[in-house]
Amino acid sequence: MTTTTPGLSPRTLVQLPITRQLAARYLGNSTVPGAFEPYRTWGLCSRLVDVAAADSGAAARAYHGLATETAGADFPAGDGLFVLRFPTHWPALFQASFGGRTAAAAARLGSTLVLPDPFLGTGYTDYAPAAVPEYWLELTEIPVGAELWHLAEDGTEGWEQALARYPGRYTGWHAFPAAEQAGLSSGPVAPAPAGSIPRGPVVTFQGSPHLADFGPDQGEATVYRAAEDGTMMSRRLEFELCDDVSYRRLLASWRGARFDVLATRDGIATLALTSGNAEEAARLGLLDAGRHAWRAQAPVNELSEVTEETRRIAAPEPLS
Repeated sequence: MTTTTPGLSPRTLVQLPITRQLAARYLGNSTVPGAFEPYRTWGLCSRLVDVAAADSGAAARAYHGLATETAGADFPAGDGLFVLRFPTHWPALFQASFGGRTAAAAARLGSTLVLPDPFLGTGYTDYAPAAVPEYWLELTEIPVGAELWHLAEDGTEGWEQALARYPGRYTGWHAFPAAEQAGLSSGPVAPAPAGSIPRGPVVTFQGSPHLADFGPDQGEATVYRAAEDGTMMSRRLEFELCDDVSYRRLLASWRGARFDVLATRDGIATLALTSGNAEEAARLGLLDAGRHAWRAQAPVNELSEVTEETRRIAAPEPLS
């Protein structure tokens, strides 16, 4: 299925605000074992067309509902706004941001999304006078061609600057000269954490499955294959040329909650909460792994209902 989310198509450009701390981790290609990988992203975002009228970093924060006092600790006034920009590619990874500030309020909308103020749970950001549609992106691999931007606070000439571009998970983020001006340092690509479980897009081509990333163009994937010397090679393939395109992840239950299993090593699993439920995360005492993200380290033998989820991806409709 290509899309189940109203308002989005594989060609829709989205803008996802991130904190300065996360921007530094992405640009530095920094892996934090058990907590962060620079080739994944998640969180609340909006279509670029809905926030394009912002003429400064301060205005962009307001459009995204991040100009409130409660958002100030993560997005302080004076620092502009750091954002990721990329096409949705597969809109099924996104859902309208219906939810609540309590589990009971979210349940009334049939949602598990429970986030603190300034989250409204109405499908829109906390911005007036114009309502800005908002979407929740589940934890996913960053598509090839994604860019990291800084929007300067005051909106003076050149206030929007691209800081880095993402060529793929085995290449890491490539910084532009503007990154240093924004106070961020680039770093070499780091290997995936030991015991990482392959997840994300999987492309079957000529009978063989390959791990892949979405993009760079709509309706195609960048497919990876290891050479005999261990070097990772990549190739762009259109969905229509492939035997199958799917999205895979390993799910498990632990202490009554559902998790994405990211890695297993020495009998310990790295888990990421799938519900987006801050109340549930607090109840379980989970590790804060970035804004609106929670993880845990748990013995593998305590996991139950371990299931590999495979979602098929159809080729998008051709441009008319």
